[in-house]
Amino acid sequence: MTGAGARTAPRLLVGSALSAAALTVLAVLVAAGSDAVGAFDAGARALAARAFGPSAGPWPGAGGRADLAGSTLLAVLVVAALGVLLVRRRFGAALWLLGGLTAQFVAETVLGPLVGRASPVPADGTPPDAGFSFPSGHAASATLAVVVLVAVARARTGTPLWWTWLGAGALLVLAVGVTRVVADAHHPADVVGGWLLGLTVGLAVAPRPGTSGARGKSGARGKS
Repeated sequence: MTGAGARTAPRLLVGSALSAAALTVLAVLVAAGSDAVGAFDAGARALAARAFGPSAGPWPGAGGRADLAGSTLLAVLVVAALGVLLVRRRFGAALWLLGGLTAQFVAETVLGPLVGRASPVPADGTPPDAGFSFPSGHAASATLAVVVLVAVARARTGTPLWWTWLGAGALLVLAVGVTRVVADAHHPADVVGGWLLGLTVGLAVAPRPGTSGARGKSGARGKS
């Protein structure tokens, strides 16, 4: 990694560390049953209910439109990310993305029982999902995939094209998170925790060999 990529790597690692610190604070607050977290969850759920309708509608609940949309969107996003990397012959980046997803899954498995938050009770009164709710794996995986995609984009940081990549990715990540809340799969704070976990792992993976969007001199000469 040379040039702009080498200069960007430390900033990405600092961002990863800051995201990890924020995730730790949020996990402690959730585990402690913080009133602030409860108020945030209640407010976010009220917004979702106004936007998608009552619990008897087609969007909320397990198996509803939101559940299907979130899972489908995540699958398309991860497959598309791997596809773009492979088509561009960024095999190192593809391996780092897969490794990051594995590390993220391990982190979820560890955080779940440590925080010990139960899944939300669906508004229709059906039994909640078994297992732990914090953090949201869907939100984490979507965030990680978008971070790696933006990192390997050929757009220079801060340019209109780069902001377009970032904005589109952020909207996709937001959409996945909203669907998890509407589907009664996670509390809103769990989704925020997933975003922070995805940022932590994604920003740590992005500056690794093979993932930087910067190219060396030999790569530049190969382009006409």
